[in-house]
Amino acid sequence: MDRQLTLHSFAFSVLHCSEQSGQTSGMESVQTRTSDGSSSPDDAARIRSYLDTLLASPEFATSGRKSRLLRYLVEQALAGKASQINEYGIGLDVFERPSSFDPRVDSVVRAEISRLRNKLKDYYNGAGRLDPIVIELPQRDYIPRFTFRTPETKPAPAVGTAESPASAGKSIAPWIWIAMTLAALVAVGGAFAYWRTHAGSSAPLKSLVVLPFENYSKDPQNEYLADGFTEELTNQLAQWRELRVVARTSAFLFKGKAVDVREIGRTLNVDAVLEGSCVRQADRIKITAQLSRAADGYHLWSRSFEARSDDMLSVQDEMAQAIATAVHGVRRDRPAPASALSTTNAAAHDLFLRASHEFSRHSPESVKSGVDLLHQAIKLDPGYVRAYVMIERAEVELNRYTAQSPKEGMEKAKAALETALQLDTHSSDAHGDMGLIAYNYDWDWPRSEREFKLALDRGADATIHSFYGSILATRGRFEEAQREFRIAEDLDPLGMPPRVNQAIALDLERRYADEIRVLRGALEIKPDQFDVHFSLGLVSAAIGDCKTGYVETRWAAQHYQAPVTQFGVAMVDALCGADKSALLRLLAEAEKGLAKYVSSYQLACANAYLKKKDQAIAYLEKSAEAKEGQIMFIKYAQAFDEIRSDSRFVALERRVGLEP
Repeated sequence: MDRQLTLHSFAFSVLHCSEQSGQTSGMESVQTRTSDGSSSPDDAARIRSYLDTLLASPEFATSGRKSRLLRYLVEQALAGKASQINEYGIGLDVFERPSSFDPRVDSVVRAEISRLRNKLKDYYNGAGRLDPIVIELPQRDYIPRFTFRTPETKPAPAVGTAESPASAGKSIAPWIWIAMTLAALVAVGGAFAYWRTHAGSSAPLKSLVVLPFENYSKDPQNEYLADGFTEELTNQLAQWRELRVVARTSAFLFKGKAVDVREIGRTLNVDAVLEGSCVRQADRIKITAQLSRAADGYHLWSRSFEARSDDMLSVQDEMAQAIATAVHGVRRDRPAPASALSTTNAAAHDLFLRASHEFSRHSPESVKSGVDLLHQAIKLDPGYVRAYVMIERAEVELNRYTAQSPKEGMEKAKAALETALQLDTHSSDAHGDMGLIAYNYDWDWPRSEREFKLALDRGADATIHSFYGSILATRGRFEEAQREFRIAEDLDPLGMPPRVNQAIALDLERRYADEIRVLRGALEIKPDQFDVHFSLGLVSAAIGDCKTGYVETRWAAQHYQAPVTQFGVAMVDALCGADKSALLRLLAEAEKGLAKYVSSYQLACANAYLKKKDQAIAYLEKSAEAKEGQIMFIKYAQAFDEIRSDSRFVALERRVGLEP
């Protein structure tokens, strides 16, 4: 027997439902809410407790939007404010729309209510058939209805299913029951045999990769949507701590390549592969996804999603939840709740996706273009945490390209990160990146280590592990550094950052043969990575392999024409051919300010090679003043071995926090 409880503005209306016979034995007593707004504490407590359980279920755990909406509706009703539930209020309170929000123009509330209504129906027709309370959203109504099931109550037939013959009051001959039972056994046996044949006895899914979604739209300009959706979905699934999700950088190396799923599985060491496509037509977008087991290519799950193109956030959230539920079905465990979406502003999200696409082009110009797009995004949504984190990473990237003054770039990066952490103190990306800035910019090792550990506790990605490893190496903690690089490589098997940072650490440890091995391995993965060519040329020349030094540094200078690569070519010429004229000319131009921005650390290295100790130390002090990240290498960099005992050098080590 069921008890329905519909919550309206100031009172509980309790509807007792009994069987047609009128028997009410076993029904629970009910405390009603009075007209003055008071309610039954027991009923409200039971509803809230059940809601917590419902939202923690696999079906709702990874759907942040639907969970927030359902909790809002329930809490408003329990607080006696059901009459105040309307599209405008939901838009502002749940989806963070501005006060200018017009429900007649922006249909986000109607769309999400419809999705939530259908989600609840699907849940109670399946996993929730035996739940003690049923929450429904009646058609054309935003006020939730609650049905309390008594212990002996049997769940009603699933929505859309026919009554059983028994409930229809019809008798069935014994032989028909026997036939039906045999048929059921055959069906179950067949299904079990099919599962055994196709699923095998392999271990449950512990890892997956989201391959770049293909853009099936006629307009190639929509490529950013497919790429951005892939990255966002990867980040959302990565919130599931027990599931290893391969980083975007590794996944995108398969973009546009017809590689067998099984080969991808072996290369990335994953159990499953998610692939899909996006089609945008006018104001509609259709996304199709398919999850396949990497061991044999067997299709585990597939589904299509369609919505307005300005409602990508809802599709992304719904798809992440559906995929997590599918993986949960194979793993037989419960996924952790995903973090809430970083924005609910569709226009800001679109700008973020465009910026991400610009960054993927890996050039100073494209990174600057991406930063401009991100600043537009945060104007639309000042609370967009991921946009602030991406701005910070872009500024750090521009420093790496030596495309700006490090001090200027780090100040902008730090400001963006501080805002991100004010908005979300649990962001692992923000904590990890703050660890890097605290070390390289503030020279605050204690805070840096605290921030990194907070990031690791919150599920840091490969980039954070890689950064932490490189910093540990500058402090001589080489074994710990290599452990972080191994973790980073496991999360990002084909990514460049873990390998580049590992090569730097090996250089500081003076394991040059291993450094060259790592750099060559990186070029096998991505042959056009200019900084890897550049590093390989310099280390090769340093150990006497001048042929490789010439080839690699000139390749880098040809593909990235900047002072940093010109100095590299001149250094190799000086090391290998005793021709110091180019190096001396570049030094003279830098001292006169005739060249573009040149790294003071690089000038220090050049002067140290030329045995100009005073100039080398002077440039190192300038490097520290400019907050160049490379200054943290000085404790173990071979270039400064001959001036390491100088009191000015020792003082500089102490100044930047490398000595107590």
